Amino acid sequence: MKSIIWVDKKGLKHRSVLKDDMDESKPELGYKSDPPNVVEEIDWNVVAKDLHNELVDRGLFTEEDVITQQNSLTGAVLAVLKRKVKMLYKRRDIVNG
Repeated sequence: MKSIIWVDKKGLKHRSVLKDDMDESKPELGYKSDPPNVVEEIDWNVVAKDLHNELVDRGLFTEEDVITQQNSLTGAVLAVLKRKVKMLYKRRDIVNG
């Protein structure tokens, strides 16, 4: 078995697992082993609302606030997105498990 990273026509990277005798030039014929499709599966309207609320909770209202509290801005973005992405992995594992 071999693992191949490849790029599709849309520019998305994928990982496929191929049997040793399979042609590496056709990785799409192997078993795709991708992370969850974050772009299509996340409800971005919910992300926007949650991020807005997180920015308010952290007191980030002006550019000056963001400059003086850079870690808070990073923390707000990570707090919102990390939860959503982790939920996709968890949901996929429940379905596939």
